[in-house]
Amino acid sequence: MRLLLAVFMLFSLSFAEDIYEDDVTADVAFEMQKKGEAIIVDVRTTLEFIYTGHGEGFINIPAFEWTYEPKSLETRVKSAEYEVETSKVKDHVNTMKLYNAKEVINKSFVADVMKAMKMRNVDKVVLVCRSGPRSKAAANMLAREGITAYNLEDGFIFGWKEEKMPWGGQ
Repeated sequence: MRLLLAVFMLFSLSFAEDIYEDDVTADVAFEMQKKGEAIIVDVRTTLEFIYTGHGEGFINIPAFEWTYEPKSLETRVKSAEYEVETSKVKDHVNTMKLYNAKEVINKSFVADVMKAMKMRNVDKVVLVCRSGPRSKAAANMLAREGITAYNLEDGFIFGWKEEKMPWGGQ
């Protein structure tokens, strides 16, 4: 239920009034980075950044993290017994039911982005996530603090990679 609520909140944030500068395409973001006009901040979780790859020069500063508190040991043992008895390993959705997932906002996100901008001597930032909603929420967070923030249109998977921009690290 908490996971559903968190997804709903993130979804509704994506439809709130956007106050950040604009959405930019991958080639525009890449050009801004190359010219030293902006940094590109990847707001995905650290695990996403590491295991699914990232674009050239992306700085990983997660805007949100997830914690997974295991349900009771009894529940997890029963689940394992079920798999052994039925010779069926549970899929991702059913395995997630063994944990209480909770989204946590990174309290140092804004300060970390500002510090990274200062280190790179830029006054603009492009935010990117997997497909767009988290980076839009993050761009709005930064815009509320007076930071010139852009959102990468269609995110890393459907924007950056689809436009065949340089990436790797997976």
